[in-house]
Amino acid sequence: MNRVEHNGKFRRRHMKWMSKRFTFVIIPDANQSVKRYSVPALVFILVPALAVLLAFCAALFISLNAGNANKVHHLKNQLTSSQAGFEEQLQSKNKEISALEEDLLALSAQAEQFEDKISAVTKLENELKAIAGIEDATVRISSGSAEAEGGQGGEEIELEADFSSGATLADKTMKSFSDMTLQIDAMLPSLESTKEAFLNYQHILDITPSIWPTESKKITSTFGVRSDPFTGRAALHSGVDFGGDRGDPIYAAADGVVTLSERGYPHGNNIIIDHGRGVKTRYLHLNERLVEVGDSVKKGQLIGELGNTGRSTGPHLHYEVIVNGENVDPMPYIKEDREDQ
Repeated sequence: MNRVEHNGKFRRRHMKWMSKRFTFVIIPDANQSVKRYSVPALVFILVPALAVLLAFCAALFISLNAGNANKVHHLKNQLTSSQAGFEEQLQSKNKEISALEEDLLALSAQAEQFEDKISAVTKLENELKAIAGIEDATVRISSGSAEAEGGQGGEEIELEADFSSGATLADKTMKSFSDMTLQIDAMLPSLESTKEAFLNYQHILDITPSIWPTESKKITSTFGVRSDPFTGRAALHSGVDFGGDRGDPIYAAADGVVTLSERGYPHGNNIIIDHGRGVKTRYLHLNERLVEVGDSVKKGQLIGELGNTGRSTGPHLHYEVIVNGENVDPMPYIKEDREDQ
């Protein structure tokens, strides 16, 4: 028998077996009828095959689910790690922000100190300007930091957006404030010294007899040797005579203290003012004296009236400047009118 014939017989037997039917008999008990169930032979093949298929599908599902679970677990681990990293970065940024806030608070405190020092410098500057007689508000002695009104311009250069550069910028700003504070601290003693020098200079100006003692600029007799108006002989004239009308005002030529105020001959009504530093001025032939010994007077203050008392040929003021006990020519001292001082 050849192989082909053998295969044909096998198929025939197999088909014959598949066409068979199996009957199952179920006898519940003696009182009930018998139940029969006819089942094709094919069921005995399909049921095991279906069970194997279901088992394979279940195994495949379990395998796939296990793989997905591993992926989900891995993704959860990645998410947890990323979240921890983000939280760490957030904490780092929060620390930087807190540090910047502290720096800004320190800058604010320094700015207040700086403003106080600027105010002190400005106050001192105003005092110096007042002493120097500077009335123009545009004149500045120091280099102020305030921005003036008017046009502005220039190229726009953007700041770097790097957040980490904020701390460096704050540090630089704080250092700039510190440097400016040190500069102002160094300026204040210099300005104080300048103020003292101004005050000393102003005091010297105040006690220097530099203004006309009369409103009249008429000089009737100069300082030095002259022909005496009463005897005609040569004689030393110890001052300068200013002509005027009886009752014209007589002013103190400088700040000082009245050391003499009397009437006598040949000086008539006369006043001596001590200005300090060895300088005195004397006013003779007054019609009336308006100050007494011990009075403090200011430059340009009214102290008497022009007159014709004592050895005098007519209404005038005999004005003397005495330096260290010696009479000197008053004219080199006279530099300005009373209104200009």
